[in-house]
Amino acid sequence: MQQEVEQLREALASANQLAAAQAQRLRERDLVLGGIRALSDHDEPAVLLDRMFSLLGEALPFDQALVLGPEPAEAGGQFACIAATDPAVVGRRWPAGGLFSRVADGKAAVVPDSSRLPDWGGGQPWSPPAGGGIYVPIVAAQGPGLLVLCSGVHGAYSAKDLALVSGLGLLVSQTLAAKQRRRLADAVQRSEVMRLAAVRANEIKSTFLANMSHEIRTPLNGVVAVADLLASANLPPREQEMASMILASGRMLERLLNDVLDFSKIEAGHMTVEHVPFHLIAELQPVLDLYAAQARAKGLAFEVHPSPTATRWFAGDGARVAQVVANLLSNAVKFTRRGGVRVDVDADLSGKDAAVTIRVHDTGCGFSEEAATRLFERFEQADGSITREFGGTGLGLSICRSLATRLGGDISAKSEPGAGAQFTFTFIAPAVPAPAQTAAAPETDAAAPQRLKILIAEDNANNRRILDLILESISAEMNFAENGEEALSLFRDRRFDLVLMDLQMPVMDGLTAMRAIRSHEAKLNLARTPIIALSANAMTHHVSEALEAGADGHLAKPINPAALLATITKAETGRPPDKGPERRPSRSAA
Repeated sequence: MQQEVEQLREALASANQLAAAQAQRLRERDLVLGGIRALSDHDEPAVLLDRMFSLLGEALPFDQALVLGPEPAEAGGQFACIAATDPAVVGRRWPAGGLFSRVADGKAAVVPDSSRLPDWGGGQPWSPPAGGGIYVPIVAAQGPGLLVLCSGVHGAYSAKDLALVSGLGLLVSQTLAAKQRRRLADAVQRSEVMRLAAVRANEIKSTFLANMSHEIRTPLNGVVAVADLLASANLPPREQEMASMILASGRMLERLLNDVLDFSKIEAGHMTVEHVPFHLIAELQPVLDLYAAQARAKGLAFEVHPSPTATRWFAGDGARVAQVVANLLSNAVKFTRRGGVRVDVDADLSGKDAAVTIRVHDTGCGFSEEAATRLFERFEQADGSITREFGGTGLGLSICRSLATRLGGDISAKSEPGAGAQFTFTFIAPAVPAPAQTAAAPETDAAAPQRLKILIAEDNANNRRILDLILESISAEMNFAENGEEALSLFRDRRFDLVLMDLQMPVMDGLTAMRAIRSHEAKLNLARTPIIALSANAMTHHVSEALEAGADGHLAKPINPAALLATITKAETGRPPDKGPERRPSRSAA
């Protein structure tokens, strides 16, 4: 009887153990399933980790819970507390190594007394409660870290407790990783949407600038070109002065428009520089002459001191160099009331490429050291009163620095208020031999060349009249077309020495007309007729499109009469002899 009772007791104890084990497994399963549901509801890592602490508290007793995440090697390779049941612990750091690093590498551990671990002593000391501890790996957003539970008064932890916490740690790591991947994917998607929006906005801006350039330059062409013709005419002094004032104001508006367009090119990365031979002093001479005249008109001295090493040929973009110098001289003359302006040009030829230095000194109002740091920023001037007194967009020096950088150099400034200023422009350009001289053609009277037959395609009546007035001086025979289709028809029927082609016209635009003209010439083996594109669109890609369509040159409106006549002369000088018959066949023959 006694033996049977003992057997029953053993069976009951065994059943109780099985029931307890089963209950533990059910509790673990519920914890994991509940954890999956609870953790999946939270996107923020901090909220997710706090929820994890709550889940652990339902399964295991503890006094403190922490999550330690790694810091970058450049920050000392430490572990930092990124979440804890005690907010005062968050942010504390401990050196990597020892048990912390082993656990972060994947080796979970149960310790009998966390307070005795040396790992807690370094860095920013913190004493965990005396008693058992569980240390399991967890992968946080920062990288491999560890989850720590400190039991304190709740006694030691078992291997089963370790397995339970390890499972939850793995679940949390996977959840964090999945959410991190989703956040990254969302960020990439948002970034792509923003990129496409930025590209679209830039396209809209470029289109707007191109359209505004065309719309502003078309009427500006009438004002500036006619004022230029009037200023060159034999007018009474008072009328001559008024024409000169109109011309100066028009040129100022043109420069402001060019600044805005250059700024747009730089922002879009479309600003290009050439690499062709140019004589430095010869390239600068027109700019120097222009501002010397302006300085003399203000009663200022104007001196230019080129060194022998600078008076030679270089390879680069002479037009951009002249543009930078023109801007510096414009400011120097503008801001100087007494004294003068001095330009020093030098070149160091000791290296593989020459280092050219151009210094512009003035005795003007100057500026402070603090203002000097802002001068080359966009839309900045030395102070707000400058815009009110002297005008300007504040883009000029910013554009100059961008150009100088593209030329391999830079611009710097030094000054003191009331003591004038010095701007130093440097750029790199290889020194090259002077180009071979071609035999000079006999000089003729520029005002009376051979009577040129010029085809002019221009849809704007005012612009046609302006071109007529300009070309009167060379006694050209002009034929006008109001669109590309009319121009092509005239070109097929008659012989022309030169074509002036506007790019934006109704019915058929200038680009299409130029391509058709070049195709017609090739089909009939005709000599290439020079075509000069005239455009109120001065963006770089518009010029490139014109040249690719068959233009031999490009002039931006407003048309400068002298520049137009010089371009016509250059085009006619370089024109090859005819390969076909003297007279063009009619359209019916073609």
